[in-house]
Amino acid sequence: MSEGSYYSPTAWQPERESRPRRRGELDKRSRSFRFQWAAGQKLAKDYVPDVVPGDFLETWPPEQDEDTNWYVEEGRGEEKKRVPMAWINQESIRWATLPSSSWRWLLLKVFAKFTLILGGAGILLASLSVALFLNLSASEKRQLFVEGFLPLIVYVGGGCAVIWATISLIERIFPSWIYKDPNGPLWEFNRRTGLITAFRDPKKKRDAGQIAWQSPFAEFDGYVHSGPTHQGLPLYYGAMVHRFREEALPLTAFQAASSNDEDHKALWNFWLQYMDSTAPLPDIPLFEPHRHKDPVTAEHDKRIGRNPRYWRDMDDVTYKQKTDEMYKRCLKEFG
Repeated sequence: MSEGSYYSPTAWQPERESRPRRRGELDKRSRSFRFQWAAGQKLAKDYVPDVVPGDFLETWPPEQDEDTNWYVEEGRGEEKKRVPMAWINQESIRWATLPSSSWRWLLLKVFAKFTLILGGAGILLASLSVALFLNLSASEKRQLFVEGFLPLIVYVGGGCAVIWATISLIERIFPSWIYKDPNGPLWEFNRRTGLITAFRDPKKKRDAGQIAWQSPFAEFDGYVHSGPTHQGLPLYYGAMVHRFREEALPLTAFQAASSNDEDHKALWNFWLQYMDSTAPLPDIPLFEPHRHKDPVTAEHDKRIGRNPRYWRDMDDVTYKQKTDEMYKRCLKEFG
């Protein structure tokens, strides 16, 4: 299959990025939209090859199967079948996430776990401080522990331990109770067509899977936004913003908000190479089973003599080193 027949005429090519704005492409965005979405740090559209967020190598290790679809069941009885809801491959990345009901259980588990760990450490330090530094008699220290610390340990710590253990047990025995199928996808980046598609809110079943808008990747810019946490610390997240229309795509479902901005700059770097139809796919384990299906990537790998099982044959120690190196590259390039 030739490159010309594989890729659509709308597939993104960076050398066409500098084209002049066509007549009628006026900025139709409102001031409030620009203030919300275009007020962050605008990122350049040149990229460093094969640099991705370091946690990509932890989330998608080399042991994955070639089938990277997320299947859901549709129909009932004999008509019941598994159909792909989302996927990651050489053609496109269509993303879906767990429904709100699943996230509530998982967040409750995380909250209980960290409350138990941090609370236990705090009570241990407080108990040691009372025992070593307060000038109290043994009976007074005992009374302080029984009346002050013991209720916290029993009621708060015990409650958190029960919640953590219960949800973990349900995850193990009845995973479908927590990990429910999504109603529909959130968005799609299509390398072959060069289009970005945003779907309607999947929380509303009647809207799930319906297209909200669709535009060429060439018409978007990447931004890193920041906002304060409850403690006043900066929190960063990435977004794609259309240059002329009120179309914006927050990417927190794919790369969670974090206390550093290099992860989100590295994510934008990843999208630039993935959508560039003139360049090979990013060389990470996620795409190794699919590289031979993309003509540009297959030609590149043949030219350099790349081992088609480079990642999958790598030992664990070397892979850990490669993961650490990726984190360092992100920090060097974008920190």
